[in-house]
Amino acid sequence: MKKHQKHAKLERPNGGQFHKMELGFLGAPCGTIQKLCAEVATHLSDKWNLSYVDADHGDGEELETPYQSIFTDKISFHRLDSKSSIIENSRFLFNNQDAVLVNGNHFKTDRQVLIINEKKKDSLSRKMDRVGQVEMIILDGVNEVFDFVKKFEDVPIFKIEEVDKISNHISKIIESQIAEIIGVVFAGGKSTRMGKDKGEITYHQTNQREHLANLLKPFCKEIYLSGGVNQTFDSGFKTIQDTFIGLGPYGGLLSAFQKFPNNSICTLPIDVPFVDEEMMQQLFKNRNPQKLATCFHNPETKFPEPLITIWEPKAYPVLLNYLSKGYSCPRKVLINTDIEELHPSNPEKLFNANTPQERDFAIKRI
Repeated sequence: MKKHQKHAKLERPNGGQFHKMELGFLGAPCGTIQKLCAEVATHLSDKWNLSYVDADHGDGEELETPYQSIFTDKISFHRLDSKSSIIENSRFLFNNQDAVLVNGNHFKTDRQVLIINEKKKDSLSRKMDRVGQVEMIILDGVNEVFDFVKKFEDVPIFKIEEVDKISNHISKIIESQIAEIIGVVFAGGKSTRMGKDKGEITYHQTNQREHLANLLKPFCKEIYLSGGVNQTFDSGFKTIQDTFIGLGPYGGLLSAFQKFPNNSICTLPIDVPFVDEEMMQQLFKNRNPQKLATCFHNPETKFPEPLITIWEPKAYPVLLNYLSKGYSCPRKVLINTDIEELHPSNPEKLFNANTPQERDFAIKRI
């Protein structure tokens, strides 16, 4: 008998409960951890957006209100007080950050920084069951690590006073986690206005599907064609078939992220005959992985161009959130989020060919 499986096997995003790039500091008094993290954040504030997670050592005060939660716009910052746990939603709360520093004395994290402090030796030994991927060891008033930590000695070791070195190493860790890019050509659709498959049109030396896929090839880890349910293409490139049905390119983008939640997705629509290597170089050279996406500004529409875009992994939960609100427009997501918007060196390259007249114009122009 084949074992019954209740749930679909989905690729899961990397990281822990707070972020894909979270660092838990443990092994020292909480005051020491708070001070060190604040110093690191100050050193890195010009380069990275960081958040900090801790627990309050108060006397267990209650949130005295009939409400389950209170959101307060404090003008210069925002505050959320909640009676219920926000741990399940914390990854979305920190989605726009580059990394989250965590007081590991209170919370388990995906990655750890071990602080060697004699006063907290017993406490650290009891917490070793929550230690997995150690990124560095920090000596706080001692000259060597404890015996039960020596198995991690192959990682960098710094003194707690060496905040510059600690910060630089954390910066390198964050930078190493910048996602590789998967190229996706939106090759599906019914092509009703064109009257024939737009992917089969030859503007250059090969059909448009192959041409755009080859255009992305030097810049991306892998290339895929995006198609509808059960749609396949006569091509040397693999296909991602829609798992989000009836949503057009929005569904194709979500389907790509469902397959590759830990990668960035660079999209190209099938109907752009003038997009060339120069334009791709401009897009990839100016990619900003700290933003939700990097795209071109279309001077004709005065809006961001949504489908010639590098979407970062942080875009996936945002796209799902917009879908839950009843929106399936990638341009709307770009307009309302923090993006890197580029001015194309030649705006005419954004031209779309969706009708026979536009196709003929493009062929003549090329």
